[in-house]
Amino acid sequence: KHIRHYYAMITGVDEQFGRIVDALDDAGLAEETIVVFTSDHGNCLGIHGHVTKNVPQEESMQVPLLVRFPGKLRPRREDLLISTPDLYPTLLDLMGLGEQIPPGVEGTSHAPLLLTGEGPRPTSQLYLWVPCEEPALGRRGVRTRAHTLVIERMPGQEERTILYDNVADSYQLENIAEDQPEVVDRLIREELLPWLRRTDDPWLESEQSPQEKATTEKDRPQ
Repeated sequence: KHIRHYYAMITGVDEQFGRIVDALDDAGLAEETIVVFTSDHGNCLGIHGHVTKNVPQEESMQVPLLVRFPGKLRPRREDLLISTPDLYPTLLDLMGLGEQIPPGVEGTSHAPLLLTGEGPRPTSQLYLWVPCEEPALGRRGVRTRAHTLVIERMPGQEERTILYDNVADSYQLENIAEDQPEVVDRLIREELLPWLRRTDDPWLESEQSPQEKATTEKDRPQ
């Protein structure tokens, strides 16, 4: 039932979005109009035993992002690790309003890369699931091109670490965190902790795992 209804909604959205694109073409506005199609999350539809969202598997984390700007962007696929907070500054920049991006914006403009295909690329995307009543707990993690790392801290439960090899195990069937502690340590040190510091995440004040304690000690000035 869930799959049937979900696919029906996809068909409906596709038809109505097509009307918007056709209207822009008919009005002669396509060349100077940025059209974005995206979503806030995916649905698992039973995969991994999950019906909907709020889980770190690809079916929930990965969402479509289509950007059409015929006057400036050439059609192509991009492997850019872009995240939702990046959309606002990127769109402003594409419209020529890059200098008006508010300084407090935490996202990054990737307009130069989209326009030229060249430029710095993020090495990871931040993943988080935050319980409203416990903002310092929940799940935090990162997704790189090769791995997905997630640390889960829930009240009254033992901390859990999840590591997927997205290349060798594209369906994310095996948690290899215990077998690859060096990968877990590297991803925490090089990717996760910089994200959490950048966003001033209250997670940093909660009890740290042994890996986080070790990496924090390494980074602390002597």
